[in-house]
Amino acid sequence: MIKVLHKLAMATLFMSSTFYYAKGQTEVKANDFFGKEIISEELQNENLKLKANYRNWKFPVDAITQLTSLDRYVNFMFQDTAVKFVYSDGQARHNSWNSVGAAFTPNDPNLELSDDNIILSRYNEYSVDSIYFPYLYVRYIDEIDVNGTMTDVVDTLIVQFFKFDNLRRGQFVPTGEDPNLFMIPNNWTPSLHGSNSPAYQVRIPLTIEDTTSQPSAEGWGTRGQVIPVPPGVGKVDSDAATTNLEFKNVFGFSMSFATMVPYQFGDTMEARDGSEITNKMNYFGHSMYINNSVMVPQTEYCNNSWWVPGEIGYGGDQNGWENAIPGNAYFQDRYVNYAIHVTTDKLGTEELDNNLTFGVYPNPVHKNEFLKADFNLINSSNVTIELFDLLGNKVKEIANGYYTSGEHTSDVNISDLDAGMYVYTIKAGNAVSSKKVTIID
Repeated sequence: MIKVLHKLAMATLFMSSTFYYAKGQTEVKANDFFGKEIISEELQNENLKLKANYRNWKFPVDAITQLTSLDRYVNFMFQDTAVKFVYSDGQARHNSWNSVGAAFTPNDPNLELSDDNIILSRYNEYSVDSIYFPYLYVRYIDEIDVNGTMTDVVDTLIVQFFKFDNLRRGQFVPTGEDPNLFMIPNNWTPSLHGSNSPAYQVRIPLTIEDTTSQPSAEGWGTRGQVIPVPPGVGKVDSDAATTNLEFKNVFGFSMSFATMVPYQFGDTMEARDGSEITNKMNYFGHSMYINNSVMVPQTEYCNNSWWVPGEIGYGGDQNGWENAIPGNAYFQDRYVNYAIHVTTDKLGTEELDNNLTFGVYPNPVHKNEFLKADFNLINSSNVTIELFDLLGNKVKEIANGYYTSGEHTSDVNISDLDAGMYVYTIKAGNAVSSKKVTIID
């Protein structure tokens, strides 16, 4: 397997002392069934980003697509491996997967390329107020007999949220390659359908209103789901406390499915060979990507998905992996399709040559807020920061003078400016950068 390096260079920090080194954990071959996802217009990522605050949505898979091509599929979950899935050739296999999840850190430099040059580095505190993912929920049973009364079926989507203390970080070495980093849950408890130590958990009822269409010959249709994150849970620390990368700025989530319908060994989720399904079951699935092209190493950041297969759900292991298998441990790297909605005061931190790092934030900014401009100089320098309207007229002078090395902050009163788009320009020495900022009522 050939891996490629990032297009953007990132300073390599000493990490070996902060990671659990897992020699016994090796790459895994997946034998599960992948279905084709039918992508409707409302599920295009671009539509989600077209919202006014789209710059705050982070799609980790977008960073990967800067480096390689990915194929989009759906995969399926059930709370137990007792039920089966019939393939198009008539072969039946028991369902493989109990749960999926993902760990996000903003350290991947390729996120900048996919997000309008917005950098959210290890030095930023940030908050996650929502997560988004496409899902499928195929529902064959709407009512069951409960003590002689026909009762509506209400299945359950279980979503767990994770922070640094709830995840285990480590590294493994693919054959002939550098160590790959990962983060996965500390534990997995089958009776809980997830970890017994998440930061928070929500149980979401699934009713007939949540149903997606039954699969066609072309594949499975999906719908988008946005789930709010409690404020305290979504507040994420920076990773700036030490020079070693510890990834304390991680945010994670997982999803699993629990059915209300009693099931027995051999009940059927789906039959793709056209045969009549007996003992039909409701089932849940998610959108995902598989890398059938050039693999991308995860050597300087943790931004991986994870899967919990049935062997682990029953307390075993797979190729040395326990609790969960990170997506970069599969021979064909795999990724959950999701996004997180990020808010932070300093979303726009940038580096201007090797002497100055600056941020102008928040963006967009309300008229009743101050527009803040922070910059950090390695060496003393003349610095000018000015704000212009789209006609090129200077409307504010934010900074203009000779500044010593170190951090500097300016608060700009913008209450006298009209709502709209503006351009700020920063000059330090011979370096110049211009970016847009939006003022809203």
